[in-house]
Amino acid sequence: MQRLTRFTLALALLSVAPAVSFAQDEQAAANVNTRYTVKSVSIAGVPEGRVSQALRDDMQKLVGNKYDPDAADALARRMRKELHGYSVAVKVKRGDEQDAVAVVFEVERVRERSFDITLAPFLFSTADGFSGAIVPAFETHHNYFSFGAVSSADELLERNSGVMLRYEHRKVGTDVLQVGVEYDYFWPSFQPETEAVLALAPSVPGTYDTREVFSPSISFLPIPDIKLTFGASFQTLGMDAPPSPHLAAHAFTFAAQFRRTAGSRHGLRHAIAADYLVREATTTLESDFLYTRQFVSGDYTLGTRHQAFEIRFQGGHLDGTPPLFERFTIGNTATLRGWDKFDVAPLGGTRLLYGSLEYRYEPFQLFYDFGKVWDPGQAVEWKHSVGVGLVWKPGFFMSLGVPLRYHGITPVFMIGFRR
Repeated sequence: MQRLTRFTLALALLSVAPAVSFAQDEQAAANVNTRYTVKSVSIAGVPEGRVSQALRDDMQKLVGNKYDPDAADALARRMRKELHGYSVAVKVKRGDEQDAVAVVFEVERVRERSFDITLAPFLFSTADGFSGAIVPAFETHHNYFSFGAVSSADELLERNSGVMLRYEHRKVGTDVLQVGVEYDYFWPSFQPETEAVLALAPSVPGTYDTREVFSPSISFLPIPDIKLTFGASFQTLGMDAPPSPHLAAHAFTFAAQFRRTAGSRHGLRHAIAADYLVREATTTLESDFLYTRQFVSGDYTLGTRHQAFEIRFQGGHLDGTPPLFERFTIGNTATLRGWDKFDVAPLGGTRLLYGSLEYRYEPFQLFYDFGKVWDPGQAVEWKHSVGVGLVWKPGFFMSLGVPLRYHGITPVFMIGFRR
């Protein structure tokens, strides 16, 4: 027993020693710099005009004095508050003169992770079954790579099964410019409910058994909260029926995204997200399908440390003759929870309105969803649902949605992981 205790103690000391040594090395470096006189102070990464004159004046007060790490860190914190969406690091460099140093405040844009579209690695609902994605990603020197496989019946009318590959360079000479390209190949499958209604709707294009996608894009971030993306989407569908074995759905694309999270002195946290996406399929790109698809969404969250109230909205409008994957649907693990999308609209629709109210007291969740999808000329009623659930960080959830209707009430159980 005594030997075991000594062995455990030795392991603990070995694990702590590197951390202590590293901390001591950092402290020693800081102490060494305090012996030197500050010769100059500068800002790298953004024009000095982006920083207030008052802050620049206080920064220059470091010049001529011994280096004070606490004062430099305080200035860096002030700079972070002025430059929303940027990180600030203090670098101390040896000067040209003996016993002198140059202090550089290195500023770099913090890329907003919520701009990324992340696929849920695991979802299950009693309405749509299992969905999931294995798409590992890594980033090095502003180059972002992701690749993997997906099989999802959650978002579209079809079950989307296939492979995905994406590359993005997130700093093309400057922090505000990014370029990307994505290649996907899917083997879609459709439910009998969709195929049955499709036979009665000759104006709606038919099903397909393959969908190949190539999408280049260029993004511009004028400020960290906003991302504008221009691109094109070249999609080829292997149709299941005549008149042609392959049809093209080539479109110009544009997306505007806004993200902002802020806190207040009263402990409240505000988070706002808004998106506008449009796809224009025209003869200019030699597309067989001609249509314009517009989609807008908004999300506002007011929260405290343990509570949150969220309001969500979605709207969509389609003109022309779009393929099935472009038609709007609701009734899954994220929208109109409790309804089966094929009970709402087995062919989806060219018009969409959806809203949601949600209250969370960690980890408990209450929600009320309402919405409808339809085609012009159809008389469609609003659908409503309520539900309860549990939500844990960083995104695991378990919920039960109940459709509000006069007959055939069958709750939908949902579980999964979504960031």
